[in-house]
Amino acid sequence: MTNTSNDQTTTNDQKRPNIIWLVAEDLSPRWAAYGDSLAHTPHMNTLSEQGVVFDNVFSAAGVCAPSRSSLITGMYPSSIGTQHMRQSKSVIPMPGVPNYNAVPPAEVKAFPELLRAAGYWTSSYRKLDYQFGNPFTIWDEVSDYPSWRNRSKEDQDRPFFMYYSFEITHEINIWPDSTKEKFFKDFNIDVTALAPDVQKRPPFDPAYTVNPKDVDVPPFLPDNEVSRSHIARLYDNISRMDVQIGKILQELKEDGLMDNTIIFLTSDHGDCLPRAKRWIYDSGIKCPLVIYFPEKLKPTRYQQVQRDTALYSFLDFVPTVLELANVEIPKYMQGKSMISTLKEQPRDYIYAARDRMDNRYDTRRAVRDHRYKYIRNFQPEVPYSQPIKFLNQMPLMQNIFALEKEGKLNKAQSYWLYHPKNTAEELYDLQNDPFELNNLAADTTQYESVLKRMRGALKEWQQEVNDLYLEEEVVQAERMWPGGKQPVTDSPVYAIQDQKIHLTCSTEGATIAYQYPDHNRWHIYTTPLPLEELKNGVKIKSIRYGYQPSEEVQVQLNF
Repeated sequence: MTNTSNDQTTTNDQKRPNIIWLVAEDLSPRWAAYGDSLAHTPHMNTLSEQGVVFDNVFSAAGVCAPSRSSLITGMYPSSIGTQHMRQSKSVIPMPGVPNYNAVPPAEVKAFPELLRAAGYWTSSYRKLDYQFGNPFTIWDEVSDYPSWRNRSKEDQDRPFFMYYSFEITHEINIWPDSTKEKFFKDFNIDVTALAPDVQKRPPFDPAYTVNPKDVDVPPFLPDNEVSRSHIARLYDNISRMDVQIGKILQELKEDGLMDNTIIFLTSDHGDCLPRAKRWIYDSGIKCPLVIYFPEKLKPTRYQQVQRDTALYSFLDFVPTVLELANVEIPKYMQGKSMISTLKEQPRDYIYAARDRMDNRYDTRRAVRDHRYKYIRNFQPEVPYSQPIKFLNQMPLMQNIFALEKEGKLNKAQSYWLYHPKNTAEELYDLQNDPFELNNLAADTTQYESVLKRMRGALKEWQQEVNDLYLEEEVVQAERMWPGGKQPVTDSPVYAIQDQKIHLTCSTEGATIAYQYPDHNRWHIYTTPLPLEELKNGVKIKSIRYGYQPSEEVQVQLNF
């Protein structure tokens, strides 16, 4: 039987820091800290100048939902069954594959839940696409405008963890507004249900509008007015995001919290451009990361360091946060703390994966070191690019299709369209070919040793993390939701012993939570509850990730 515990207000005598994640959607490193000053980002620049800039950070997938599942768990998506893009009923997946939520291994927990169990108050922006549902135990608050100011009076003394997600940089916002509105209408999308950033782009000073003539166009896109206008809009949206970030920083200063708040500034994967988002080339997985540490909270390894060039995976964010919060890092986690573990033993490689995107399969795996990227195509007969309905509505994609039909694209701009890969392996020298256009895998004479090493690293990783690439999704779905029905978590039961209530749940891996009648906060159960605290009764409830939550149980004691 599962026996988790009730949350503690402190873990030691040291005052624990507040931690904030500022997460842009669909964004590669594109501001001054990374040598690109087209966007007007004074607040992001300040965080970068006063913090640590990380040059080699990579998501585990090139698309949002699988990537976010790794960000929230510290686990590889292909290891916990969250690797396919959109598995829930909100999007129609592959024909023959039922809608389902992933059911991660029983021990896997979202790290905000671990923070809550240690006494933190947690809040998130409403985008919760982790692929295993939305367990009620992860967040205290979910809203369009999360804020520590929303804490109840009882929670004011708790340290907080905040997750802000900025949809202004999402791919739909690089479309011209008129086209975006047409898209909503054509696809019968309720605009009022969309994020504020998508409904209407937040304002910024128009004096900083980027001239399309000033942008750099990657060689895999046509260098024309359409590409330039989309990329210029991306920079404008980064400027808009900077205004939003500025408001958050101002509130922290007003409330006197800057000296005890650690801030992560990152994204959920790489750029929103074609052949970037959804891909496992660097354009789709290389991400920005800046961590601002108040002087008194700066780890020893970063006392005199403003730039870190080591390799890091998104999985490493979770154990890093737990260490900063003085919360025990679970042994099952595949990520490693950037503060201690990876200081002593840096990564030799990072890994990424692509599986189903909407209703198209393309199983690919990547391993990367500081210089080389190796990609294994498990379906070489499948084209590099496949018809993704949402993506193909983008005006830039429509323009690319038209130019391809007219024979006006060069090889770098056309090979990745609807042409079979016809190769099981890809190898790129990132030092000389940063856009990954020249596949060296066929040159076994010069690169035989590199190929052998990278093949071995990938195979070892797949075995180590139990990569699910060989399991058909229909089999995975049946294993997780037998008969296509979502399992239901068993209700917790209680027993009284030694003047305390002990809670258990027979569903393996379930988290137990309890709620006092006069407080809306669900507390994470970690240790037995003293009877004297329960004179007015208590509600109890359980959830296993991927399952439906249990029924609430009202415990009313007679004293």
